[in-house]
Amino acid sequence: MEIYLKLFEQAIQKQIKFVGKEKAYEQAKKAGLGVSDSGNIISCTGNPQLVLIKLIKFFTEGGNLTALMALTPLIDELLKQSQIEEETSSLIS
Repeated sequence: MEIYLKLFEQAIQKQIKFVGKEKAYEQAKKAGLGVSDSGNIISCTGNPQLVLIKLIKFFTEGGNLTALMALTPLIDELLKQSQIEEETSSLIS
């Protein structure tokens, strides 16, 4: 979970460049992330994959597709973890 929190922080820092700090924090909070004033993730409500989907929705509102670039490392990590989980469960079955 620690890796996800760091990646969420990085994505939010990049999003700040596109929409400003207040808007980026608001989007993160709507997605289920608690963000401190210094930009650290202090909570994540729910499954990181669902939070990511919500974050994509809020970051790309109004056609801001460049925000997807901010989320790419997080998307890659979640895909990697999902693949590992699938491989592990198929070995157990």
